[in-house]
Amino acid sequence: MARTHDTIFERADETEVTVEYTISPFDPGCTYGPAENCYPPEGGEVEIISVKDLDGKPVQWTDDEDETWCDWIAQNHDFSEEPEYYE
Repeated sequence: MARTHDTIFERADETEVTVEYTISPFDPGCTYGPAENCYPPEGGEVEIISVKDLDGKPVQWTDDEDETWCDWIAQNHDFSEEPEYYE
């Protein structure tokens, strides 16, 4: 079962929402050295599970918000909190 995470984002109307998401482990790959040791980056896929207002009520989000938030999460998620990914 995937572990879920929460973060808070501010929307265009300046309201804050809590975004619950999953992210797959990220492997940066190896793009240098002998060809037989190289492989492309993989993982890091983000899926938004739910968005709630600060009272905990579910709210709808736009495709633009989904793209913006997923990009931010993919760039800023702290994988060091996920030691089981690196065992």
